[in-house]
Amino acid sequence: MMNFKLGREKIDDSRRFNLSDWDGAIEEPLSGDVSVKPSSPIAIVHRGSNDLADNMIQNTTTPSDSESAPSLSLDSSSARSTSTTRRRSSVGSAMKGSIFRRLSFMGSLDRTVETELQSGSESGTDYSSSTGSNIWSKLMSSNDSLWDGVDGKGAYDDDESVYDEDGKNNGDCRRSMRRCGLTWWWETQHFFSTMIRYPHILLISLLTFGVLCGVGIAAITAEKENYIEKQKSTAEFVARETANWFSDEFRRAMLPLYSVQQGVLHSGYFDSLPEKIGRFPNLLVPGTDKTDFTMRNVTGICDDRDMINKFRSIVQPINQDNDLDGIVVGYRLFPNNVACLTEPHAQESSDGFNADDFPQGEALLASDNVFGLDTGSTAFPLWKMITTDLFIKRQFNIFGPFNMPPMTELICGHLAIWRDVDNIDVTQDTLNVHGTEVTGAWGFVVNFLDWTKMKDKSDIYKRFADCNLEFDLTRVSGSTVGLDSASLAKSEHADKLNDENSIIVTTNSLHGEWQNKVGSLDGWEPAWFPGAIAGIVLASFVLAFLTASTLVERQLHRNLLYKVMPRRAIMKLQRGQTVLEKFNLVTIFFSDIVGFTNMAGNMRPIQVMKMLNELYTELDKLVEKHNVYKVETIGDAYMVVGGAPSRVPAPVAAERVALFALEAVNFVRKFRTKDGNQIFIRAGLASGPTVGGVVGRSMPRYCFFGDTVNFASRMESTSKKMKIQIADITYRLLQDAPTASFVMTKRVEGDIVGVQVKGKGHQTTYWIERAGPRAWDSYVNDDPEDAKRDIETPTISSKLSKKNYGIKEADSSAEERNYTSEEIFDAMTAQPWESLGHASSPIVAATDDSYSLGFRACALLEHHLLCVLQERDTNAELSPSVKIQLSQFVQEVSETYGNAKFHNWSHANHVTTSMNKLLAVIQEGGEELVPLNSFSLVFAALVHDAGHTGMSNKILKEIDHPLSKKFDDSIPIAEKNSIDVALDILFRDNFTSLRNAILPGEMDKIEFARTLFQSILITDIATPDRVKLGIERYKAAQDNQDPDTGLCPLASHISDLFDGVGLDESVKDEHPDEFTVTCNGLKRCVRNEHLMLLSDVGHLCQSWENFIKWNFRLFKELMDCHRKKLCDNPRATWAQGQIAFFDKYIIPLAERCCIMFPDEFSDALVTNAMNNLKLWTVFGVHATNIMTLGVRNDEREEAVLVELYGIGNDHLTSKEKR
Repeated sequence: MMNFKLGREKIDDSRRFNLSDWDGAIEEPLSGDVSVKPSSPIAIVHRGSNDLADNMIQNTTTPSDSESAPSLSLDSSSARSTSTTRRRSSVGSAMKGSIFRRLSFMGSLDRTVETELQSGSESGTDYSSSTGSNIWSKLMSSNDSLWDGVDGKGAYDDDESVYDEDGKNNGDCRRSMRRCGLTWWWETQHFFSTMIRYPHILLISLLTFGVLCGVGIAAITAEKENYIEKQKSTAEFVARETANWFSDEFRRAMLPLYSVQQGVLHSGYFDSLPEKIGRFPNLLVPGTDKTDFTMRNVTGICDDRDMINKFRSIVQPINQDNDLDGIVVGYRLFPNNVACLTEPHAQESSDGFNADDFPQGEALLASDNVFGLDTGSTAFPLWKMITTDLFIKRQFNIFGPFNMPPMTELICGHLAIWRDVDNIDVTQDTLNVHGTEVTGAWGFVVNFLDWTKMKDKSDIYKRFADCNLEFDLTRVSGSTVGLDSASLAKSEHADKLNDENSIIVTTNSLHGEWQNKVGSLDGWEPAWFPGAIAGIVLASFVLAFLTASTLVERQLHRNLLYKVMPRRAIMKLQRGQTVLEKFNLVTIFFSDIVGFTNMAGNMRPIQVMKMLNELYTELDKLVEKHNVYKVETIGDAYMVVGGAPSRVPAPVAAERVALFALEAVNFVRKFRTKDGNQIFIRAGLASGPTVGGVVGRSMPRYCFFGDTVNFASRMESTSKKMKIQIADITYRLLQDAPTASFVMTKRVEGDIVGVQVKGKGHQTTYWIERAGPRAWDSYVNDDPEDAKRDIETPTISSKLSKKNYGIKEADSSAEERNYTSEEIFDAMTAQPWESLGHASSPIVAATDDSYSLGFRACALLEHHLLCVLQERDTNAELSPSVKIQLSQFVQEVSETYGNAKFHNWSHANHVTTSMNKLLAVIQEGGEELVPLNSFSLVFAALVHDAGHTGMSNKILKEIDHPLSKKFDDSIPIAEKNSIDVALDILFRDNFTSLRNAILPGEMDKIEFARTLFQSILITDIATPDRVKLGIERYKAAQDNQDPDTGLCPLASHISDLFDGVGLDESVKDEHPDEFTVTCNGLKRCVRNEHLMLLSDVGHLCQSWENFIKWNFRLFKELMDCHRKKLCDNPRATWAQGQIAFFDKYIIPLAERCCIMFPDEFSDALVTNAMNNLKLWTVFGVHATNIMTLGVRNDEREEAVLVELYGIGNDHLTSKEKR
């Protein structure tokens, strides 16, 4: 079936097709290889191009004319060459003008025109049709049904028709709405996809939004702050003004008290009162000294009418002169600190009494029952406080407010009265104040203030209400023993004040320090602020959105331009320059679809277009992936160039294009059309010089010209289905490809090598079969033995060979992945203690490969964690999520280890392996292990140096490292930091399943944290006090007596322990036994500590190879610190220092640890340490020199270790011979 693409022109049905248009012969070919033969019919096959001159011309017959029509044939490979000139005769032009304008609108031609296509050879196919279905007869027949598509009703339309089933138009409104909705939807999708694809647009838009928001909010916030500051200033001003009024009023109210004091002292009226009352216990009311109120019987002394009148004669004039408006409601005199005279007195008939001077005062004092109270001897806290302030502290005292019916609020001031210094008899004029003899004290005088009236006078409530403020005035300091109120005054809604909507204003007065919480229930923030912020945000969003829209539009225009042609070409065209570039060596790819003509003939044009679009869209993705340049598509042909317009080395360009071609063929192999049919392509590559440029000004296209273009087209046209044919020069370039290795075979068919290429003659060509990554050893290392050698553990030159020590194959990490966790655990546990890391199998050989170490650590932790779970439930298994999270945890822990030479991930794994081995030995000796304790110890061994900086704690403190500021001086910095790092990782949200498996309950958390802290903190062996304390714990544990609590290593870390595992302090109350130092608890602690210490320095109690390897790494780490001027050169004391370390620490540690292990293993521990000490004593200086030279000359570690291993092994060999 033949398809033609619809044109945009409306066809006038009156223009008829006439055979006379074909009279005569076409003398000029349409293109290079097009020829016209008279007396041959015409057939045109569409190849996906609008230009019918690009189509292959085949044979058809017409029923209306027995005469044969002219025939056209086209060489497809020539038609695809971009350098081929196309020539058309006037007849050809007339053909396009008269016939194909009629055909251009026909999207439904396959309903009316059917052409039988017959397949030919790959290079060309002849098609024929029956008389009844000939296209030309259809075109020239009088059947107008062919042209029914002119009005739109009969044409093909793959989109939803605007006509309903009855053929009636549903209305422009609905179509318009639907079109608008779809347009909006696609534009929105396109907008956001563009923003996602180009993050700088989103970034600039967000930056615009942020800047506008920031500036606007900053301005609004500044205005808000000014507003708030004004509000707070107003509140503070009112509060201080009010407080100042009260302060002044207190001074005025206390001035009469000073006057009364002086009147009492100098009038002489009352000089006899102290002598009459006498010292305690004179006139004591029996039994009152046993109560809180010690009373004296002052009847006849203090109720004497003359005394009352004299006191009134002093008080009333003073009170009248000060005009206090009834604020002072009474006075009281306490000679010898005994309550005596009052004014006003309950007896109104007393001489000179004026009730107006003391409103409510008479009723107040009449209800008072303190007459005769000895305040200097009473135990009542209030009076004890008052007399202590007056006579011992010698300060003024104000008490209150307090309630004394009928008054609601009273404040009383107390002022001491002292005898005249000149008339003091030291032997007699002393007063006992609560056991303290005070010389010269006469007594004191009190006045009572009506606090309610004082507040009313101050207008305090009105002051704050006028400013729309609430307040809460309280007394902070002064005389208070819980009997007076701290609250002085507050507004109705003061309880609603908080830190957010109030300020505190502190003032001082005779009454002490006051605090006034002043605020607004609506808060300080202005009501307009949220609306202003919303407006700023909305305006910023609108402007940012407009910015984003502008940027998206510009980016889309730019993308469109860059897809049409290279940037350089665009720049030149914009400057009005000619675009012409020469490329010395590029690689060009051509492909086309095999049998496309037949396929297209059986599909509608829209289906062809969709199929090609789906196919080429995927190929376009491959173009971007391989960084090559797509030139164009011509129908089913696809052209790609490597090395232009972006210049790269020729082998790189050839490699990119070849990889693109292989992936394109692989994709097409899986590609299916909508009907499920498979398509096939053939492809060709050629390399050589070419010229690229833009021809013309209208509708510019960036094209390539030159012989290489033609040659690449020939490589494609002579290729085979689903094969990639390449020229000889491309073959040679691919042999030099930098990163890929290509499998290429020479094209041989029978005895013929290569292929005949038009215009080139016979050419040797090749097929690209496949490609893979180029082997790195061809670039990095030419020695295959070196490629297999592990960089950590070198070849052993004596008794131990490569095969059984430390030499891993290059793919050992991959090999380990083929083993189960239990197999890895069993292999690692089965290693002899003295030769941990010796290569009895690839999965245990010592290595620095992070992945291998991670596998091993996971295997050990998985085993011990499974034991923990099965202790709780015998049928328990590790869930996949726990295994995954455990692996991720190990990975994250490994990343915390830095590049230190000794305290690194490799050493952490050696310590972990040593710990696992020690636990296995203990179990083999008959001791039943506690699974959670064992897991915690292996866990601690793995993380014990996490986050280590490669510097000692001493250096960290000396250089004022940030870690040294994080912890107290008493805390080991590196060790505590490792605990924090490990727990911080474990308690992240992504390790919830792992954490729940390890620590499901409080007791599990306690045991885990205790073991972790005990075993890691003890590894600070550079602190002598910590080492001595550990030894003391060991000795105490052996005595089987309750130990001293001072031996607990966690006493100062309890809070950190709780925080680390998310426990609350209340756990101590719930489980008190767990936090009590007992003999058994101390034994467990000592066991944990010594297992970790032995694991940490286990290499010193293992073979000479293990000892010297880690000794050299520690030496290198210290040398690094020395180079940074952080410590002295370790070389000077290294040899002797190791001997002392063995004598004073390692061997005693091994001997202490013997109680935990079977005799045989215990003996081996001490023996290994002694052997290493003996060898070091003999060769230590020599070994130190070797290490020093290795570090100084920056030699490979392997080379240095080979020499160091040889020292010990050669000595052992010679000893065996002797």
